[in-house]
Amino acid sequence: MISNMYFWFIASRFLKPTVSIFFAMEFFFVCIDSLQYIDRIPNSANLIMLFLVYDAIYALNYVFPISLLLGLIVFYLTLIKSNQYIALLSLGYSKKQIVFVPIFFITLSVMGYIGLNCTSFAYAEESAQSMLNRSNNSSILKDLFIRYGDWYVFFSKIHPLLQKAENITLYQTASSNNDRELVRIIEADEGYFHNNEWNLISPKVITLPNIYELGASGLAIEEKDSITTLEGFRPKILDTIYQNKPLISIVDAVYSLQILWSEKSDTNRVRGLLYTLILVPFFIPMLSIVIAYYMPPLARYGNITIIGILLSVLSLIIWGIFFSIGKLQAQVSFLPEIGILVPLFTLFAISIGYYFKLDKI
Repeated sequence: MISNMYFWFIASRFLKPTVSIFFAMEFFFVCIDSLQYIDRIPNSANLIMLFLVYDAIYALNYVFPISLLLGLIVFYLTLIKSNQYIALLSLGYSKKQIVFVPIFFITLSVMGYIGLNCTSFAYAEESAQSMLNRSNNSSILKDLFIRYGDWYVFFSKIHPLLQKAENITLYQTASSNNDRELVRIIEADEGYFHNNEWNLISPKVITLPNIYELGASGLAIEEKDSITTLEGFRPKILDTIYQNKPLISIVDAVYSLQILWSEKSDTNRVRGLLYTLILVPFFIPMLSIVIAYYMPPLARYGNITIIGILLSVLSLIIWGIFFSIGKLQAQVSFLPEIGILVPLFTLFAISIGYYFKLDKI
């Protein structure tokens, strides 16, 4: 049973260095990134502040895992140097009980990070880039053609951030004698995604005849003020399907997966993205157990400076491996279950083994 006093004693010694490292790395990242784009940052003070906020949110993807792991290493080094670690062990607290508190906060942070990736937080980089490039060309997708249910959809240009498309052509089909026949064509110069559906402005609707016989009704052409169609066809879904480096939230990735499954299309990229966004962040608490295992109870049992450096390098290497795997998966370079889940479950098995041996050393 862990008392409240003990819990917050350990928590304060973990959170202080972790929060300090996090804000220091955030500040460093934003400063370096801002210097890179100093000539393109807007002149308006409001836009500058907005850019810095977006950039800081984007930096969280890089800073978050490293700050938690380095914070844990500093936490242990501080306890060891002050002899508080051996004192806690002498009082009857086990190594599992000591590491439980940091892992509790780490796991809670990871779950919060995953929750953020379900929101527009995932598009912070794209928002920052669109402010630097005021024409929004960086976020424009061109010449996209995809099947969606009974529709074949063509967008000449689509602006995912603006939820807008240009030069739209929709081909509606229907099943007939095990074949698909074209029944309607809708053309529009522009359309907007609103209330989970597309609103096409001044569309031309061409309805093909049911019977192709001499004397039968021909094409029916109508021009309307607006028309709504393609319910649920979200603009950010196109990022997942077409871009090599997609920026997408978990919610939009799930929508993409549903569409690709319904069309019996390749889902490797989307599955890989979901594994990366939902499962990969849990490598942090797994690696935390390994770090706890190699921390000696007393400074004289080992050179804690060298141990701290080696564990920091190990943390950077493991983070780099999973970060690289996630980026490679965007290129659909391998089966995601092998490329992502196998390394992750390997680390999980290693961490479980170290956890059971934690109090035996």
